[in-house]
Amino acid sequence: MRLLLLNLWRKPLRTLLTVFGVGVALFLFCFLEAVLTAFNAGVNMSDASRLVVQHKESIMFELPSSYRARIEQIEGVTGVASASWIGALSQEPGPDGKKREEFFAQFATEIDRYLALYPEVKVPPDQLRDLMNDQMGCLLGAKIAERLRKKIGDRLVLRSTIWAQKNGSSLWEFNVRAIYTTDSPTFDQTIMVFHHKRFDEARQFGQGYTGLYLVSIADPNRSTEIAAAIDARFANSPFETRTMTEKAFNIQFVGMIGNFQLLLRSIGSAIVLTMLLVSANTMMMSARERTREMGILKAIGFTDGHVFALLIGEAMAMALLGALAGVGLAWLLANVIQYNPKPDFFPVFYLPGRSMLAATGLAALTGLASGIVPAVAGMRLKATEALRSV
Repeated sequence: MRLLLLNLWRKPLRTLLTVFGVGVALFLFCFLEAVLTAFNAGVNMSDASRLVVQHKESIMFELPSSYRARIEQIEGVTGVASASWIGALSQEPGPDGKKREEFFAQFATEIDRYLALYPEVKVPPDQLRDLMNDQMGCLLGAKIAERLRKKIGDRLVLRSTIWAQKNGSSLWEFNVRAIYTTDSPTFDQTIMVFHHKRFDEARQFGQGYTGLYLVSIADPNRSTEIAAAIDARFANSPFETRTMTEKAFNIQFVGMIGNFQLLLRSIGSAIVLTMLLVSANTMMMSARERTREMGILKAIGFTDGHVFALLIGEAMAMALLGALAGVGLAWLLANVIQYNPKPDFFPVFYLPGRSMLAATGLAALTGLASGIVPAVAGMRLKATEALRSV
């Protein structure tokens, strides 16, 4: 071990630059993984026991509110909540006094039914009671409340890009009555929900309709069967439905941007390949410079296996030191400091444990691949030839 460390430190600048290069590559790899995780947040938070019912043609068309009772009659359905997307921007004064608009998800729903479908959502009982007693009240996620600098009792003004009130105004005012948290790292904490009854009575058009239905089922293994039963109930009606799992519903939105996952994976592969080439070049140079030393080591009793392990160990050590630096920095930024480069676009931004393990595994494989050729050459090197070649 001491000899391995001395060999690493014989060219400190080259070693540090190699470790730095591997660290930067793995940091970028982890950052791309965090972006991909954030991009798929809606998919990752999906539950197999929840279905989504939308209009057969498009989510842009609404469904009658009377459908809720009929969906509840389907065998296997344990709960139903309507949800309408309001499509609004917050209207808050910025530090400079100018109006600051923030985009985040807002849904009009039956709050008690909605919370029953999402046990991940944690709301203090006193706040929930105040929320249910105030038709102007709303429930905010902890992260969006922090971003908007809102606390319990504050007023929140939204400008809807879709729905106007009966008086012609596109501004909607709410009282912040509750703030929810969750123990799940994948659950979106930037959602706002408010009373569907107030929304339905106040909007200029669309009374008696809702955007979609969220459905909980008793047995996730029967999701296909129950989805088909729901759609069959409304077949040949003026408002036919299309029912899918919550995961499939969220995937359709991800698919609108294209194969984003393929793009990020391609970039990550290019980064790993670059890291491998840098590390391999360093080990090749190091092995060529030490041909005589390897001959001396063998002459004084070091076996072929010792030389092989020494060279492989050096390559692995540099790669793993780079992993410690790169993965450690990515973990610190994403999971400890909770840095989010685009909070209005990525409601959830963190580095999963599996991505950190993958990055560390890639570092180990890179060290092995970059060190295997010089290690095998050193193992096969004859002491007499090594001493005579210098």
